[in-house]
Amino acid sequence: MQSVIKPLTPLPTSTGWVQLPPPPAWATLGYAGLAFGHPETGLYVISAVEVAKDADGIDRGPEYHISISKRKRRCTSQEAKEVLRQFGMEGAEEDNHVPHGVVRNFWRPVADNLVGLECRCKAEEPAIVEDKGDYVWRGVSR
Repeated sequence: MQSVIKPLTPLPTSTGWVQLPPPPAWATLGYAGLAFGHPETGLYVISAVEVAKDADGIDRGPEYHISISKRKRRCTSQEAKEVLRQFGMEGAEEDNHVPHGVVRNFWRPVADNLVGLECRCKAEEPAIVEDKGDYVWRGVSR
């Protein structure tokens, strides 16, 4: 799917990132995406602009979505925070829905006035905490 809003890339002040072949369509819900690797740290990022349909009914419009992993494992919160800074994604909300996932998912609405609006799933779905509290994913509410 084509969009005039392009996926985020590392900021010019960020160093060490290498653009990789595009990720598969299933990884970006069919939207265009970019993939980047950071050989020195082993971090891998998929960047896309997606329109997710949340069950809360709030229309957030297009959102920047960044998925982060490290050598096919989960990165730490601190590593994710640094990646978000390097991609200009401050204010992004982490929202994971994969049991024991190795990818951390961050979302930030393109519209600045919607930044900080949390998904209702955080209040309604049970939080499963892993890595001594460093990673949280949400299950399906009952």
